[in-house]
Amino acid sequence: MDFKEFIEIDREKRSTEKFEGNFLDYLQILKNNPDIPKLGHQRLYEMILSKGVEDLKPDENPRIRKIYGNQVIRKYGFFKNDFYGIDKVIMKIASYLKSAAMKGEEARQVLYLVGPVGAGKSSIVESLKKALEECEEIYALKGCPMHEEPLHLIPKHLRSKFEDMLGIKIEGDLCPVCKYKLLHELDGKYEDFPVERVGFSIRSRKGIGVVPPVDPNNQDTS
Repeated sequence: MDFKEFIEIDREKRSTEKFEGNFLDYLQILKNNPDIPKLGHQRLYEMILSKGVEDLKPDENPRIRKIYGNQVIRKYGFFKNDFYGIDKVIMKIASYLKSAAMKGEEARQVLYLVGPVGAGKSSIVESLKKALEECEEIYALKGCPMHEEPLHLIPKHLRSKFEDMLGIKIEGDLCPVCKYKLLHELDGKYEDFPVERVGFSIRSRKGIGVVPPVDPNNQDTS
């Protein structure tokens, strides 16, 4: 395969995956695939699990027992080639994402990484950000600055009915920009609201944002 053929195959694949329709079209897609809507924690956790997980048991591995005692260590393939010696930290991060993905108490909390300089905090975040760019594109309301889930369009009094029809849980509310567009440009006809597919992008600030610490006392440790 030469370079030109490789580029054309990729372009053709992306053109077939491109989607632009309205909210009714999106509902039909959800009816056939109710696993499409995902919260951020679930998306990250599934992304980590996609590379595989290996349990290292101390009773089967003397080296693991010598380092970690009797604790079972889970090695996540996602971090395997980039991080060494911080397996317990990675296990805590994965445990947090798992609980949050299941909508436990962690879903209402923020993951805050704290540690000495060189501990790998920024590197872990960077690896997650880069992996998100390779994830499948998500469906979002067209023109929304937050690229929010189209299901936010459904009025509260109809959500239970839609949840039964689609077999999914609907959470969240429209942002002010989309609410204004719905009322003043579409006359409240949320079924006509345009929907598109967008991908995560670090450079374009799509789905990925960076907020550096502003406190000079902890900017190197958090």
